[in-house]
Amino acid sequence: MARAVLETDRLTLREITPDDLPFLHRIFGDAECMQYYPRVKSFDETARWFQWLAFDSYASHGFGLWAVTDRQNGALLGDCGVTLQETSRGLEPEIGYHLWRDHWGKGYAVEAAAGCEVSPAATAHPFMAIIASRSSTSLIGRRASPSGAAGEEIRRAGPDVRARSHSVMRSTTDGYD
Repeated sequence: MARAVLETDRLTLREITPDDLPFLHRIFGDAECMQYYPRVKSFDETARWFQWLAFDSYASHGFGLWAVTDRQNGALLGDCGVTLQETSRGLEPEIGYHLWRDHWGKGYAVEAAAGCEVSPAATAHPFMAIIASRSSTSLIGRRASPSGAAGEEIRRAGPDVRARSHSVMRSTTDGYD
């Protein structure tokens, strides 16, 4: 059984398992879900993505992308977590998420990302101090209510954050292939 990492009002974030990959590929193989990426991913590319940003990251850093599940019924909704991304400025932390389209617009991504800020698995890492120091202009400085009311505030966040109902990433051209 996968280890639970954190819980929010409506969600449980847990370690991703190989059994989650077919559902996660549904997201990564979908053109609408991946509209802010250069292209959709094949199943093998999706598996490599999660090997790098989940399985290897858990072993190396104690955090990574986690499965986002509904607390009431355990349904897998997508992924969210903290990753370290190589950029032109060096290694930088990032909170990102991907949800299946049926779950967009419900505040789940914001709720999951806000939970990552206080996750013991992530806050123990020194890079989290960098994220916390930027919280006045970043996603994790905001808390979401179950109604998703904080979403508008996040969409007005600083120029380093692009928010959509299904993904948030630092505005950069580095490392998103």
